[in-house]
Amino acid sequence: MAFENNTPHLRSKTVDATREISERRAATISRMVDEASKRGLDDEFAYDAVADYGRDNAKEFRKTLKDPDSFQEFIDNFGTDHNREIYEMETVKKTDDELEIDFHYCPYVTQWVRQGKNPQQIARLCEIAMAGDHAFAAQFPHVKFSLEGTIADGKPVCVLRFKKQ
Repeated sequence: MAFENNTPHLRSKTVDATREISERRAATISRMVDEASKRGLDDEFAYDAVADYGRDNAKEFRKTLKDPDSFQEFIDNFGTDHNREIYEMETVKKTDDELEIDFHYCPYVTQWVRQGKNPQQIARLCEIAMAGDHAFAAQFPHVKFSLEGTIADGKPVCVLRFKKQ
């Protein structure tokens, strides 16, 4: 798996700079996991820490919504920030009951490939990074989140789905 599909198409000074920040975050996660492994520790601490980060992000996002328990307001505002360009997000489907978004680029995978991580390591690092997304979505009881494939698993896109509960 060479991750050849993980190629950015949107380029600008701002997008490239924010992607670099994401790449540094990815490098930090993998280095922490590597150091823990050297000490005979598992990587659950990283998973838990990233999940905490996701919960914090959700709390801040909720503050921006007039009605944080409105599915419609959630889907109207999710993914409308700088992340849209960083991850080259495409809204595939948006209805009253569902939001489907494909991510066409992942700066995390780019960094992990650059670090020489193998496909299994990249897949696990992605699981850790996505703990934040799972924890984020869990802060919205009216939203069911599913991850239906990732670039880290060799898919051409990351497939995120949000359904009204």
